[in-house]
Amino acid sequence: MDEATPYRSALLVASGGRDALVHQLTAETDALLEHLEGTVARLALAHRAGAPDTETRLTDDDAFVWVQQSIEDIAATLRGLVLERSREHPAETPLHACPDRA
Repeated sequence: MDEATPYRSALLVASGGRDALVHQLTAETDALLEHLEGTVARLALAHRAGAPDTETRLTDDDAFVWVQQSIEDIAATLRGLVLERSREHPAETPLHACPDRA
């Protein structure tokens, strides 16, 4: 059993179909990336405050900027994948008016 097996199993038993699963995983991924971005920002501040000299601080700042840009790139790529897929395969069930509303 490889480490991806639990995730594949979750995909097979997800209720609500593929669209519901994509929506759930997209929201989960957004939350994780937002949390990671905040954690990295706090870590950058901690490193900056503890830097023994200007050269170390500048090197650390550059590294943390690269990490933050990488997180933003990952988020943008995932958003692009979701948007592209939704354009390729729009929901097949049309929206219907609620029967109890005029």
